[in-house]
Formats: sequence, structure tokens, C-alpha cells
Amino acid sequence: MKAGSRKVAGYLEGWVSVAVNTALFIVKFIFGTLFNSIAVVADSIHTLLDSLTSIVVVLGFWVSYRPADKEHPFGHGRAELIATIVIASMLVIVGIDFMQRSISKLLSREGLIFSWILVIVLAISALVKEALALWAINLGKRYSASSLIADAWHHRSDAIASALLAIAILLGRSLWWLDGVLGAVVSVLILAVGVKLISNASSELLGKAPSPKDVEKLRSVVIGVDPAIRDIHHIHMHKYGEHVEVTLHIRVNGEMPVQKAHEIASRVEERIREAFGWEATVHVEPEGEGKKQ
Repeated sequence: MKAGSRKVAGYLEGWVSVAVNTALFIVKFIFGTLFNSIAVVADSIHTLLDSLTSIVVVLGFWVSYRPADKEHPFGHGRAELIATIVIASMLVIVGIDFMQRSISKLLSREGLIFSWILVIVLAISALVKEALALWAINLGKRYSASSLIADAWHHRSDAIASALLAIAILLGRSLWWLDGVLGAVVSVLILAVGVKLISNASSELLGKAPSPKDVEKLRSVVIGVDPAIRDIHHIHMHKYGEHVEVTLHIRVNGEMPVQKAHEIASRVEERIREAFGWEATVHVEPEGEGKKQ
């Protein structure tokens, strides 16, 4: 994965999202005002607020790709995780707002004025925002960018809101409760996604243990460096965006000369760098020293 391509993908998703959200806001606000629909005007404001999350994406990528400095020797890659938490927190707020509105509609038996033009405008908005969400999710998975996936769910929440509003306008005269019930169900989904994104990003920030898959990949590479390596343990991984620092211990024969042990450790570090692009620090222990960790 090229860092430049990943950075471009983050900037592209962010600025395209800002442009699309602004355009949709203008269209929905104009038609909502023309047809005196407070619900559609409110939906247009929801769309405009999505631009804020996309700006957070851009800022997150900008900070994360700043070069390492004296205060941050491993770079600023974790800024993207912070951006993810900010965006996901805003998503949780959207979910709570959805739930409050849905309950309010059910309690007030709120109905909406029918208009084919409003239905069409909202349907187009929902399709555009869902397409934007699918694109952002695809980029997020391709470049392992959690902030893009979080932003995608903001797009999807707006798409769902517009779609539900279109359905409510279309069927609201006979099924007044439909918008409120569907809104409540969707709000639970949005809240669950937001909490999951916050949990995953927070876990990475706190120092998540390497996955069994990463440990196995590392072991398979290290064990093949030299037959003198008897054991690999105490594996730690520290992720700073795309920059990964790895520390591990290897055991060798206790009678091995220090120079030889040092050469093996250096070759292990080089092999890890070649295989994964990770920076490794290898500690050598004599066989029989301590317990396996």
C-alpha cells in the first residue's frame, strides 16, 4: 500500500463529501422552503452537518501524515484514530437525535403534507448519499482507514433519514406511524455502529495487543531467519497509522558469542522490515533464561 495513495484517498473522500453535502443541502433547503415543509428543511440541515464530519476526515489525514518530530518520534498516525472517535461520537449524537424525533412523531401522531416533488428530491438525495457511503466504505476497507468508514456511516444515516422522510410523505396519510417506527429502529442501528467504532478506535489508542494472525505471520518470518533461534516470545506491536513498531524476544544458545547473537537479531529486524514494512527491535536471551511469555 502506497502512503501517497492512501493520503489522496482520504483527502478525496473528504472534499467530495463536503461538495456533495453542500449541493444536496441547497436543493433540499430550497424545496423544503418552497413547499413549507419543516421536516425537509430539517433534513437539509442534517445533510449540511455531515460536511463537518468530512472536514474532520480531511484534518485527521492531514495531521496523521505530518512527519515525525522531536515530540512525536513515531509520527502522527494516531491522529486518524482520534478523528474516528470524533466522527463516531457525532454519529452517536445523530442516533440519539433520530430516536428523540421518532418518539416525538409517535407521541404527536405527526403527519406530513404530500408532494411528489418532495418525494422525488428526497429519494434522489437518499440514492446519492448511499452511493457516497458505499464509496467511502470501499475506500476505508481498501486503505484500512477507520475514519473513512465512520464518515461513510454518516452518509448512510443521512441517506436513511431522507428515504424514511420520503416514505413518510408518500404513505403518511394512511400509515402515520410508519416514519416514527422505522426511525426508532434505524436509530438503534446507528447508535450500535457509532459505539462500535468508538470502541475499536479507543482500543487501538490504548495499545491493543497484536492479533493472533499478526503474531503467526511474525513467527513464521522470524523462525526462518536462522536455525539458531529456539524461541520467539514477548511480542508487542505499537501502531501509529501506517507506521508500526514491533518489539520481540528471541532465545538462542547461551554459549553463542555476543557478536553472532547480535548479527542474528539484526537480520531478524531486517527481515521483518522487508516482509511487512514494520520497524522491529529484537532482544536476545540465552536459552533457559526466564519463562516463555
